[in-house]
Amino acid sequence: MDAARSDSIYPEILGAIVPSVCLHRGKMAEELAWVAPYLVRLQAQDPFLLWLLEAGWGKSRAAFVRSSATLNELKRHFRTCLTVYDEEGKSYFFRFYDPRVMRTYLPTCNAAEIKTVYGPVESFIVEDGDPSKLLHFSWAGEKLQKEKISLT
Repeated sequence: MDAARSDSIYPEILGAIVPSVCLHRGKMAEELAWVAPYLVRLQAQDPFLLWLLEAGWGKSRAAFVRSSATLNELKRHFRTCLTVYDEEGKSYFFRFYDPRVMRTYLPTCNAAEIKTVYGPVESFIVEDGDPSKLLHFSWAGEKLQKEKISLT
């Protein structure tokens, strides 16, 4: 979840009764709390999930993942994805939690990149450019599967 997308996200995370963790650590987590990426465990009918979908769908606030991994396992995995490097070794933040990034990035990946990004994740679910649809990306062996699902 990308707290930088709205001033309401961080207070909602703090007030929610759902397990959550900032993906930044230490001083960076403190200094960037209002705009940091968060991992939030969601279940159907959670008030936080309902708020997120009602207030945030179509506003690129989160990429969703399906996984049987624990929150701590996902935290460890996704922390390894926060920084990427170009050919010259320059570092960049990788905004994998932004649906606009993931729906563009995932289809360009080779098998090794998919394996690295997916780790313990079974599938990524993100808004389509058309908010009346979602994109479901799953990894079946060596091949990325992309399914566009209508919400209407």
